[in-house]
Amino acid sequence: MTKTGHRRISGACVLKKRILFGIVVAGFALGLGAASQIWPKHSRAERIAELFYGICLAPILTGDSPDTLLSGLTRTHDILGGKAWIDPQSMSLVEREKRRCEISTFAPHPLLYQDAAALLPLIEEIVSVDFPQLAYDPRAKMGDAALSKGWFLGASQSPERWGIAHFAYPDWGDSAGSILMFAAPDRPLLR
Repeated sequence: MTKTGHRRISGACVLKKRILFGIVVAGFALGLGAASQIWPKHSRAERIAELFYGICLAPILTGDSPDTLLSGLTRTHDILGGKAWIDPQSMSLVEREKRRCEISTFAPHPLLYQDAAALLPLIEEIVSVDFPQLAYDPRAKMGDAALSKGWFLGASQSPERWGIAHFAYPDWGDSAGSILMFAAPDRPLLR
């Protein structure tokens, strides 16, 4: 074999290796992109909003069962008229009763200020899209050091009162935490 023939074969091998390397790198990048879509990593606020909508609100709004979301949680105990689960992803407690559903956080894993600040607009969006009939209630506060907001219908302390409230108190030391609550109306809201 001549030197020229050897160089052509050697050059072809380098070219094939470069093409193969490019294909492998492109496949890896494509795989990572697909994995991020199939198994997205939610922020803590996004996960809590997802649980709140799917477990607390969807059964009332659409009749969808929360069983798929609940199957990924750890069942802890029964509460008076309901059940409770822990979500290991968001480190929150989910409690469901007949007309009430709450997602709360507490020590040693309270909702941090940045998580609470990120959760509030997600809940505001849910309220504006799915519950436009609810009115902002400026009295739904837990003091000046808390991030809190509530939307309700019905007179305060009346059985007809229902709505959504978000209370986060990240700067309360060992008592820091949060409560995201839905008090359901006594009638169906199915669309």
